[in-house]
Amino acid sequence: MPTLSATEIAFLMVACQQAVLALGWAIGAAVVPIDRRSAVQWACYALLTGASVVIFIGASQTKSEELRAVANVCVATGILLMERGVRQFIGRPANGWVYALLMAGVVLLSWLGLTPRYGALRVAAVSGLLAVLCALTAWNIYVYARRDLGLSLGQWLALPLLLGALVFANRGAQAVVSPYTVAAEMAGNSSLDIGSAAVFLVTALVFHLALVALVGVRMTAELRRLSRLDGLTEVFNRRAIEEQLHDEARRVGRSPRPFSVLMIDADYFKDINDRFGHAAGDDALRHLAKIMKAQMRDVDRIGRFGGEEFVVLLPGTASTEALSAAERLRDALLRRPWAWQGESMSLTVSIGVAAWRGPQDEVNALLKRADAALYRAKALGRDRFELGS
Repeated sequence: MPTLSATEIAFLMVACQQAVLALGWAIGAAVVPIDRRSAVQWACYALLTGASVVIFIGASQTKSEELRAVANVCVATGILLMERGVRQFIGRPANGWVYALLMAGVVLLSWLGLTPRYGALRVAAVSGLLAVLCALTAWNIYVYARRDLGLSLGQWLALPLLLGALVFANRGAQAVVSPYTVAAEMAGNSSLDIGSAAVFLVTALVFHLALVALVGVRMTAELRRLSRLDGLTEVFNRRAIEEQLHDEARRVGRSPRPFSVLMIDADYFKDINDRFGHAAGDDALRHLAKIMKAQMRDVDRIGRFGGEEFVVLLPGTASTEALSAAERLRDALLRRPWAWQGESMSLTVSIGVAAWRGPQDEVNALLKRADAALYRAKALGRDRFELGS
């Protein structure tokens, strides 16, 4: 049995690293609340890239171009699975037929590359594909971090994949510029050197670090989101909607841009609890929240203030438009009655409307005006809205 060189031992260490990381992703898929499909694909990515290293060593020992081609297919399949896993993790479409066509192209190029004269073509094409996949993954992670998670430093999550894209692009460019040099390397099996092992080790590790960071950032964002939501109605809780109000007050500053609030209270809610039980009351609140979400704009913010009371922040909305929004909500509730155990009934609300008065105003004063208007609406017979003075 041929003795392994120091370089080949270094590559075996890379393979062991990938095997351990594959196990980590497999365990993560089983016990951590993350996208299991993505974690499984990342585990397969680690296994395939680790296997490719072992196969490359076998190719070096046996001078087998067939094994080298198989190793290329393993690397390409692994990177494809990594990219597809990221797409699924961030909610981007991942069409299976596109990946099938790419894999078919890799297999074809690897088969052609068995002929020495086409070896450089195989290296250039496969390396180019890997560079594109890494760059695309980096871009998707960057956009996801900035747009969906609201991170201002999303580029740091994408940087490892971008560096990997540059490594692969450099390898492909070498094959295009100096095809005879690449062919000589392949013929002499000299591509296995300490430098290559070090680059492969670092690249593989930072890829996994980027994926782990992506998972960690999303889990942190999800925990923060859940901490700001009301568990029953899935609108903002009181603390979060108050933060939104104060943020809006700071945002408008001394500008003439208006904003308004609606203070909403379900009418005769105690009767629902007494007649049907608290489970029915919870369902009625969910129905009310669902109607509010459907009627309000994307920029509006809805929060449960306590019990059956809600607050809606209407940015860029003067009092007249806020009154129109209150009327639309009232009409929508009448048109979409609440149903419980075969019975259907209309939920009505009383609404207090108040508008921001400018820099001299305060959020607490705004809420007090809306609350006073709400109680006036209740005193005047409920199922109506009133404007705070």
